[in-house]
Amino acid sequence: MPLPALVSPGPELTRAELLRYSRQISLPHVGVDGQRRLKDAHVLVLGAGGLGSPVLQYLAAAGVGTIGIADHDTVEVSNLQRQTIHPDARVGERKVASAAATVHAQNPLIEVVEHDAEVTPATVLELVSEYDIVVDGTDNFEVQYVVDAACALVGKPLVWGSVLRFDGQVTVFWATAAEGLDRTLDDLYPEQPDADPGETCSVAGVLGPVCAAIGAVMATETLKLLGGYGEPLLGRLLVHDALDASWREVPFGKAANRDSPGARRTRGAANIGEPYSFTKQGSGSSGPATALFERQSTVTSETTPTPSITAPELKSLLEARTRGEADFVLVDVREMYENQLVAIEGAELVPLGQILSDQAREILPPQEKVILHCHHDARSQQAAALLRANGWEDVTFVQGGIDAWSREVDPSAPRY
Repeated sequence: MPLPALVSPGPELTRAELLRYSRQISLPHVGVDGQRRLKDAHVLVLGAGGLGSPVLQYLAAAGVGTIGIADHDTVEVSNLQRQTIHPDARVGERKVASAAATVHAQNPLIEVVEHDAEVTPATVLELVSEYDIVVDGTDNFEVQYVVDAACALVGKPLVWGSVLRFDGQVTVFWATAAEGLDRTLDDLYPEQPDADPGETCSVAGVLGPVCAAIGAVMATETLKLLGGYGEPLLGRLLVHDALDASWREVPFGKAANRDSPGARRTRGAANIGEPYSFTKQGSGSSGPATALFERQSTVTSETTPTPSITAPELKSLLEARTRGEADFVLVDVREMYENQLVAIEGAELVPLGQILSDQAREILPPQEKVILHCHHDARSQQAAALLRANGWEDVTFVQGGIDAWSREVDPSAPRY
């Protein structure tokens, strides 16, 4: 059933607004009062990437009066295939500034607030409290749990989406929703899924229009909640498979014992207010819904963590190897197309999926000192763990991978 509108009608519409939004005002569920609600609404969009792009553009076009954009990244060439809010000319610029410029150009009648800062437990509560509704298009489960907890604490609805490869998912969380519709991220995922470095947008890829499809649903859910019409996706996960052009609905209830006395209401609540910085993620811009997030924490063996070196330290080791003062094998565990984009001279290419093959063993025999790198460092850590579990003893990975090499050692090496 429809829920009450989140906001009351704002100021009277100007002639320019009546003309711009006329096709929307003609909808019986919207009307002049509904458009005035949008004019007075404040919506925060987390992530100006693959999902944030369509969300921001459709909310701006619809006339949402104040839109906040939160992101802490820069525009990269590899973003352009799906992050349509950023034109080619803005590569290298801050994503928040780029997205805000596009939104301003699209609709000069609305206000855009830029939040160019990392969303952390210490800052999230103040951030979400300023808005009527939060739309989460981030790609980090740690962030998503804390955002969900913050929204629960202040009673704000949270529109959530994710994409990977040809698949997408979207739903709505609202801890204080009436009619038994209260749901949180913990209800959908009571246990945080384990991360799989191979299941990220930067590794597995994503079809751009899938971002548009899911982002459009997220924008629609936002407008429905603001205006108080339609059936919100509370307790329902909408799943899209672009390969067979299907949409299916998966209902989900509240997690067992969530409402019992003393039970933790949301997973991220314990971290709210703490001066904690989230793990840096890869360059993906959409939030996969299962174990799809690239972690940069050190992969450990049964007893000790895998040693690591920085990109400048690798440079020194390569120079020493050239002089005959060091002996090791540098291995690139990325895919061939990534290696063709940018490579470190002197590295052997052995994709992660082939790291234990006979051919790989010839390149990096177990008795050799092996240094591994990838795009950031999640795959190299996984490769290191596999090697150590299969007889290799002297294995090291490069912190931050070739991306750190481009930033800290060789600025001429392209980033992607």
